[in-house]
Amino acid sequence: MRLAISAVVAAAFALPASAAVIDLSTLNAVGSAQYVDGGLQLTQATDVSHPSGVAGAGWLTQSISTSQSFSTTFSFSLKGNDSGKMADGIALAFQNIGNNVTGTGGGDVGYWNLGDQGAAAVGSVILTWHTNDYGLSTNGVVQGLKDAPFNLGAANYVTGSETVSYNALTHELTMTGTFLDRSTNTSYAVSDARIVNLSEKFGGTMYVGFTGGTGGTDADQRITAFSLTSAVPEPESYAMLLAGLGLVGCASRRRKAK
Repeated sequence: MRLAISAVVAAAFALPASAAVIDLSTLNAVGSAQYVDGGLQLTQATDVSHPSGVAGAGWLTQSISTSQSFSTTFSFSLKGNDSGKMADGIALAFQNIGNNVTGTGGGDVGYWNLGDQGAAAVGSVILTWHTNDYGLSTNGVVQGLKDAPFNLGAANYVTGSETVSYNALTHELTMTGTFLDRSTNTSYAVSDARIVNLSEKFGGTMYVGFTGGTGGTDADQRITAFSLTSAVPEPESYAMLLAGLGLVGCASRRRKAK
């Protein structure tokens, strides 16, 4: 009987997860962010930067559950104007404030102080300029990250992708990805992992999106692709699971009746 139940559960959870490629034009653009040439341009490589900081953000208009496992993948492009080191960086961010907020610009890349609420975000940060750090942040700050494998700011043109996944049972947040130094055409693998309980931090739901910031130096920083995958069974999977368990229960009752 145990084997039969295990087989039914395995069959139900083996079904494909729900995946959605996000149309970047549907994100709610805030601050300096805008939809340009198929991508979400968070900041521009022009003279719009300011020493006090410029910030842009783009958010999914609908919140997602914090109690379910998920995975999100995005591609990015960071391009300076070749006048020196580009600045300042971007972040994939999770927060429960709203879909129309941004944070402090410059080196805080619009990730810190979202909606004037300080350490509000969890996410994956990439810092250029002379900081050259990357990694997962669980408290809204951009300090204490990992050293980048090359000088991101001096490269002046970096592309890449990241996959950030959350396990709702173990509360582990993981990141894997690839950074490409376009000045040398050299690629580097990156990864990080942290423990954070998103339900405890945000409540039942949260918003997902991207932030970027510049200061005295700027860059064209944009998200070029974005997808979100639910790692939990769809309603059809649950139906299969319940139906299967029902059949197992019927078989058990018949054995007892005999």
